[in-house]
Amino acid sequence: MTSTEPGESGAVPDGRVGLVGKTLGRYRIAAEVGRGGMATVYRAFDPQLQRDVALKVMHGAFTGRGDIEKRFRREAQAVAALKHDSIVDVFDYAPGGDGEPAYIVSELVQGPTLRGLLERAGGRLVPEVAAIIAARVAAALGAAHARGIVHRDVKPDNVMIDLAGAGARVLLTDFGIARMTEDDTMTATGSILGSPAYMSPEQAKSGTIGPPSDVFSLGVTLYQMITGRPPFPGKDPIAVIAAILGGEFPRPSQLDARVGPELEQVILRCLKRAPEERFADGAAVAAALRAVVEASAAAVPKLGDEGGAVRAAHDDAAALARAIGAPVAEAAVVKARGHVRRGELSRALAQINRALAYEPGHRGAEALLSTISSRRRWVRVAGIAGAVVVAGGAVAGVRAWRARSAVVSAAPIAAVPASAPRPAKPPVAVAPAPLVAPAPVAVAPPPAPVKRARGKHAAPSAAIVPTVAPTPEPAAIVAAPEPTPPPAPEPRAPAATPIAGITLRAREGFCSPSLDDRPAALRPIYEGVPVGSHQIFCTLPGAPRVLAGTYELRAGTHPNVIVVPGADGRPTLARPE
Repeated sequence: MTSTEPGESGAVPDGRVGLVGKTLGRYRIAAEVGRGGMATVYRAFDPQLQRDVALKVMHGAFTGRGDIEKRFRREAQAVAALKHDSIVDVFDYAPGGDGEPAYIVSELVQGPTLRGLLERAGGRLVPEVAAIIAARVAAALGAAHARGIVHRDVKPDNVMIDLAGAGARVLLTDFGIARMTEDDTMTATGSILGSPAYMSPEQAKSGTIGPPSDVFSLGVTLYQMITGRPPFPGKDPIAVIAAILGGEFPRPSQLDARVGPELEQVILRCLKRAPEERFADGAAVAAALRAVVEASAAAVPKLGDEGGAVRAAHDDAAALARAIGAPVAEAAVVKARGHVRRGELSRALAQINRALAYEPGHRGAEALLSTISSRRRWVRVAGIAGAVVVAGGAVAGVRAWRARSAVVSAAPIAAVPASAPRPAKPPVAVAPAPLVAPAPVAVAPPPAPVKRARGKHAAPSAAIVPTVAPTPEPAAIVAAPEPTPPPAPEPRAPAATPIAGITLRAREGFCSPSLDDRPAALRPIYEGVPVGSHQIFCTLPGAPRVLAGTYELRAGTHPNVIVVPGADGRPTLARPE
């Protein structure tokens, strides 16, 4: 019922004996293995059934306390009513009397608590194993909720890992403050029962407690398994409760990019402030987590043996992470490609982040990221080009007409027959002198033909210019040399603005950064950016972008600006590299 693993928190290294060596009922007590606020747990031997058991013995100080004794008896009744593979079996209960304390007899679990497993693994587990453990705890809660029992104290200390066999079992224990939903007499008026860091908002406010409260506590536990910290930390219980009631916390993927979007969505729903917005009960959470676990097992066969995966996390968590890293990354890239095909770029980037978190430099992830970046640049360029074509269509048409007009009107001046070979250059030098004489141009301005020379009828007017007469008609003298007005000058870009470049990235890939109104990417690189003040944003999958800060870009520079999570979990800018 509690840990028997050597060195586990709660073991007694100081030689304290208590009831060790004595007999309680028919049970011979061999060793103390754990101690809590209400009872001490001993390892004992049942000579009648020839097996080791766990004895949870209520502290003598509580003898005669009706409320404590009732709670102790209720735990035995609650657990005895539940038959589930992830709930510790209760074998017997003695109410106490005649100088003996009350005690509960249950199966002996040989292994650490979940808190001990986390400490052994360095504070956190790979998300896939965390999901396996949470799914089994959720199934246990589902069985309790179906019988009208609310645990009210789900936390890592009350989840145990049984290592007696080849694999590992996950067990939910300690229903000491559980209550029946139809009977609220176990909740003292104005008191708070449970562990502050894992309480639901309604539990922290001494409100109505139901299955969604256990769902919230399980969400906190799962969050901690993955990120290494609870979502609502604080220096004291009051600060923790205030944080819970505030409801603000970083997304798990901000703290560990290995967290997949599907698992993250389960966690976020568990941690909704309003009970009606969470999963209805443990069974609903178990179904959602089971889908995540089965998807992981399909991609990584090693995770198909769930007990073996939990055991591997206990034996060598780092080796397990290395073993599953490559296949998890490959599966994430496959999902990312599917999102790209459907145009779901934010989801694609989330999967790419996950792949790179497991396998830095993964070629498939890097190539897909490059494709997304190129596609986004193409879309931007195509959008700009389309706008230019629409806005400048008339200008382009006028330019084309002017070019055609210039070619047609130049042919008669060259006086080249259609059958003659075209000279390399127009024979301007042989034109009769009067054609270029300035005086006739000044005294004989052309009538209507001048206007026609500028319009679509310019070609017929120019075609009647004599090419063999030594002295052309006066009108022709004026009309022929009248040059077609030069085309309007090409629109020019404004005077060159000093430009620079900038590269953005987020530490550990916790978000996709972007510059001003440009699209987000995992590691966007911008060239030809005007100098001056620019806004840098941080985008999380399925969430609106958040302003990380403002950066002053100088001419001729190309800084690497890093977005990092701030102390409050919101993105901020680190010192550029």
